[in-house]
Amino acid sequence: MTKLLEEAVKVLRELLDDRQEAAARAIINYGADDDEIQLSDEQVAEIERRIANPNRKFISLAELDKRIRRLGV
Repeated sequence: MTKLLEEAVKVLRELLDDRQEAAARAIINYGADDDEIQLSDEQVAEIERRIANPNRKFISLAELDKRIRRLGV
């Protein structure tokens, strides 16, 4: 384990349990990632539909961060 990863684990140990769980899931997902995103046909169709929408809504990075935090990620 690298020193940076050891430091990260120390920081994570200080988090509340639910935040530790979210961080653990993120680390496990990162480690399991094979660098290829696999989307279903339905997901691809949804992305294409949203891109094609001329009235699509964009949000700021601050709003994105707020929404992600609400999800506990």
